[in-house]
Amino acid sequence: MSEILHSAVPARPVRTPASVLVGVLVTPDAPAVAIPETFARWRALTPLATWLPIMLGEPGYADILSGVAAALSRSGMTPRQLILLGEGPVARSMLELALQGELPCGGIVAIDVPCGALPFRIVPTVTALRLVIRRDGDEELRGNLIGALRSADLDARIITLDLTAGRGAGAAASVTETFVLELVATISRRTKDGVGDL
Repeated sequence: MSEILHSAVPARPVRTPASVLVGVLVTPDAPAVAIPETFARWRALTPLATWLPIMLGEPGYADILSGVAAALSRSGMTPRQLILLGEGPVARSMLELALQGELPCGGIVAIDVPCGALPFRIVPTVTALRLVIRRDGDEELRGNLIGALRSADLDARIITLDLTAGRGAGAAASVTETFVLELVATISRRTKDGVGDL
């Protein structure tokens, strides 16, 4: 009788455990392309991802490395399951760490990255790089950064936008959403297939 009763009760849908961690690097003075409503939308669109703010004191290397290590430890995920999202100076530091081989992760989305020549040689990396770069400003500096990334044979996609106040936030959020959705799907698939160990 208990078997009949048990089979009559509908089974609860099994929630697939998250296979990707999206770490959002946040500093006290960081601008925010994505308002809370946008983050809520991105969370809803990425059921395979766990979203975690990584609070930093400064946008420097040491704070990023310790914040990311703590986030990975807390979530129980590996670097290959990690996507980092940052904006402004913290995005530049995050990019530099990844290009020096100091910050292994599945991917980064860097928004409004300050341009300028890289003061080091790029180390080959399997990290997928997605950049949103400000169109205004020094074209030569922008060209130096983009040229260095393109010549390094990396998995890099770069979009330049007009990010002036009032006009670029919506476009930047839209491009960022596209990049995040792509990386979550790709890294989730790689993780499931056991590809891309770091």
